[in-house]
Amino acid sequence: MPTVSDVRPSIGRPDVTTALVEEAVLGDPARVEAAAAAVVAQWESAAWPAGLLSLTLFTGTDGTSLLTYAQWSTDGGSEEALRTAFAALRPDWRTLGFEPGEPRAFTLYRRVQPTVLPDPLPPVGCYPAAFFSMNGDDTARSWTDGLLGTEEKTVGEDRAYPGAIAANFHVSADDSGIFLLSEWASEAEALVHIKAEIEPLLEYMGQAEAGAGRRYVFHALVTAAG
Repeated sequence: MPTVSDVRPSIGRPDVTTALVEEAVLGDPARVEAAAAAVVAQWESAAWPAGLLSLTLFTGTDGTSLLTYAQWSTDGGSEEALRTAFAALRPDWRTLGFEPGEPRAFTLYRRVQPTVLPDPLPPVGCYPAAFFSMNGDDTARSWTDGLLGTEEKTVGEDRAYPGAIAANFHVSADDSGIFLLSEWASEAEALVHIKAEIEPLLEYMGQAEAGAGRRYVFHALVTAAG
């Protein structure tokens, strides 16, 4: 039987080949806790397909969105095959009061952390999440490299931002999309960084219209039996 825990997910765990991600939005803040409980209960009771390692549920800090992050260890297969395998575990978002997203498969491309991290490391208190589509001739990998290179030229390689723990850049299989899931000690520290550094960088990189995404807190981690 799958196991539910309050342990934060390991975004960079080495046995993960694919992350299937979905963001459900426009929810009712009064129903978020009930919806989150229903999602976790479904994950516990449904049959898990081969290759699915863990499921993480995040709740939006504004009470209107939920984010699911499914970690898979697979030997290949299409994105459509993953979505089909995941169908029994995917919530009925409209019944829960949310507008469904589109599950998309991503691979972790670059995990960036400050050169010096606090010891002991604080628990992650906020997960800013954003999706970007490439415009023109850019690919997801080249755009990510360009963004990080520009950041390093501007503020240095140490990335000594107060509260920063990690930034996880995922790219889609066709190299046309990016999912960025960051890890911060608190939402307040994340917001300072977003306003001072990320929004100007996105404007410089031609992604100002996409925005810096939504901010989430961890709700539950469900891991495969055995």
